[in-house]
Amino acid sequence: MKVLLWVVMSVYLVLFILMGLGLMAFSMHWVPLEKALWFLDAVYHEEKLRVWALMTGAGLILLNWVVAQLFLARAQRQKTIAFENPDGQVTISLSAIEDFIRRATQEMPEVKDLRSDVVAAKGKILVRCRVNLWSEAHIPEATERLQALVKSRVQEMLSGVEEPVSVRVHVAKISHRDAKEAKGLKKEDPYAPPFRGFDYGGEVR
Repeated sequence: MKVLLWVVMSVYLVLFILMGLGLMAFSMHWVPLEKALWFLDAVYHEEKLRVWALMTGAGLILLNWVVAQLFLARAQRQKTIAFENPDGQVTISLSAIEDFIRRATQEMPEVKDLRSDVVAAKGKILVRCRVNLWSEAHIPEATERLQALVKSRVQEMLSGVEEPVSVRVHVAKISHRDAKEAKGLKKEDPYAPPFRGFDYGGEVR
C-alpha cells in the first residue's frame, strides 16, 4: 500500500508540476501564441491526437479518484484502533474512546468538563485532554490523578492492544463554583478542597 501511494503521488506531482510550468510559460509569453494555437488545432483535427487527449483526460480523472480513495482509506485507518481476537479482527472508533474518557472523568470532583482527542500513530496511543477545572483543585495533583485515571481506563478498555498510552493534559480554564455548589460539597469527600476559609459567594468567614 505504501509503495502504491508513493507511485501514485509521484505521478500526480509530476503531472501537476508540468501543468503549472505550462501555464507559467504561456502567461509569460515563453510559448508563442501561434505555436499554442497550432497545437490546439492539431489536437482538434488529428484523430490520433484526439485519442491521446481523451486517454490523458480519462487518466487524470482516474488518477484523482485513486488518490482520493487512498487518502480516504488512510484517514479512516487513523480514526480507528484495530486488534486481533481469536475469532477475527476488531476495530474501535477513536470517537468511542473519546466519549468513554469523558464519561470516566466525570467521577473526578475537580473536573468541570473535559474534551479529549485520541490519536493512534507511530506505535503508540496519544490522548490529548483539554480540561476545565474547578478553582479549588490543586492543579499538579488533579492533573496527575487525571492522567493516571485516563491511562488506566484506556488500557483496561483496550486490553488487546499492545501500544503504550500517553496522556497529555491542557488546563484550558479554571471555573468558580457558585455558593450553592460550594455548600453542597461533602466534607468526607477525599477530593474536597482542604482550605475552607472562603465562601465562593464572595464573603469571608
